[in-house]
Amino acid sequence: MVLAQQTSILLLDEPTTFLDISHQFEVLDLCAELHEERGHTVVAVLHDLNQAARYATHLVVLGPDGTVAAEGAPAEVLTAELVERVFGLRCRVLPDPETG
Repeated sequence: MVLAQQTSILLLDEPTTFLDISHQFEVLDLCAELHEERGHTVVAVLHDLNQAARYATHLVVLGPDGTVAAEGAPAEVLTAELVERVFGLRCRVLPDPETG
């Protein structure tokens, strides 16, 4: 419906939930195309950090108390320290071999 209305701003709340992996990427590829080729602003809530890092140009990470824990470019925001602080998980953050 939003695409038919040709709105310039899309607000999406977990648009990939309950989709299989191929459809998740189809939806996110479409969002990226709308942003890059048509100039749409796309704001999406994503709980998958890998997808958020791969597709977002700007991230806002909310902490457990609902306050902003970090924001900025994915490469600057998503650090092992942030993931441990916000989600309580020790991890390693590696560049995406496909997108960097």
